[in-house]
Amino acid sequence: MLKKLIFSAAVFTGLAAAIATPVKADEFLVSNDENDLSTLTTLSAASESLEALTQTMDQTVTKVSKAHTAKTAKKAPAKAATKAPNKADQLISTAKKYLGVPYVWGGTTPAGFDCSGFTSYVYREALGIEIGRTTWNQIASGQHRSLDQAQVGDLIICYGGDHVGIYLGNGQVLHAPQPGESVKVSALTDLSANYALNYI
Repeated sequence: MLKKLIFSAAVFTGLAAAIATPVKADEFLVSNDENDLSTLTTLSAASESLEALTQTMDQTVTKVSKAHTAKTAKKAPAKAATKAPNKADQLISTAKKYLGVPYVWGGTTPAGFDCSGFTSYVYREALGIEIGRTTWNQIASGQHRSLDQAQVGDLIICYGGDHVGIYLGNGQVLHAPQPGESVKVSALTDLSANYALNYI
């Protein structure tokens, strides 16, 4: 495309130089010589060619400009579309769907959960991660860290390993508490929490 524009510019310059050669109007009016008529015809043709060339160049520049603008516009949305929820956000979003599900001892489905049945189900559904069925399985498979290092999505081990929930951040835990209750949010300080487990 650049070569075409340079060639067109060269032709344009040559024609402009030809037209710019001074010719007296009265010479054309006075003389009927064939050479003079030929020169007038040549200049007229050159003028028409120059006008056509100018239109072609304008159209080419417009097309290139539009193509560049369209290409740039297509790239912008792609950047915005790349942002996706992180694993902790996915996990918490999934866990919150089950607020209010009743506690059922040994329960591992949305029909009813016990504490570790709830945590294992949420990790499997949200992230495809198997963390073990029981609290003790989960303690053995997760990466231990202190409560002050707990991150959103970590498991919180409570009562020396007899209970587990999912950390929401800001001192809150989502868990299936005990018979007669449902999946709910409790304060970390109300659960005799011991440490956190990380899987993500």
